[in-house]
Amino acid sequence: MIKFFRKIRQNLLSEGKTGKYVKYAIGEIVLVVIGILIALQINNWNENRKNTEKENKYLSNLNKEIINDSLSLERGWFNNRQKKIKCLELARNYVMGNYSPTDTLIFINNVGFGGINSRASFTGSTRTYSELVSTGNLSLISNDSIRELIVQYYATKDFLEEYLRNIRSDYATYVNGIKVYNSKYPDSINAIEIPRILKKLKTDEFHSLINQELTYTYSIERPLQLSKKGAYTLNNRIEQFLKNK
Repeated sequence: MIKFFRKIRQNLLSEGKTGKYVKYAIGEIVLVVIGILIALQINNWNENRKNTEKENKYLSNLNKEIINDSLSLERGWFNNRQKKIKCLELARNYVMGNYSPTDTLIFINNVGFGGINSRASFTGSTRTYSELVSTGNLSLISNDSIRELIVQYYATKDFLEEYLRNIRSDYATYVNGIKVYNSKYPDSINAIEIPRILKKLKTDEFHSLINQELTYTYSIERPLQLSKKGAYTLNNRIEQFLKNK
């Protein structure tokens, strides 16, 4: 094609048709510019299409992780919280002499339940968000409000995890140290050990741990509710955004 245009220009010059040559040269330049612009437009279109596909994939993965984290939080913490508090208060009443267990086996197991989720992590999966941040692809999230919600959601979870590290107690560690755990029979306790276990549970040290664990349980309720609410809001916004695209 280039040889073809060059030949036309040479013929025009050799024939002395300078005016036509200039007009032709200008026309050729215009065609080249138009071709470049079209190529750039196609390239930009392809890049935008690729970025949109990446954005959709990131948002879809984020949504899946948020849903899984919410379900895990619901099953793990919110479903067990009331029983955990009840078991901790039962243990405290025992230490203070306000309660005498009729079934020591059930009582000891309930004391153990008071330590459930004592060392749990509520951060959940951050794989997709970490990839977005580390690769600089967070800017691919085109909706400003959704992008801000994502950043706020994971910042809240990071704050919560740091907060938990500062208020966690050694309640579960203490109970696990006096009660042998058997994965096949988690409720089994050697009858010979029951008097020793009950004695270990009725100490000032254990009373302090109960209070610390209750503080932990009550203190994280509001942050976890806020995290739950944030997950619900973000999930709805992402689903609506993907649905309308």
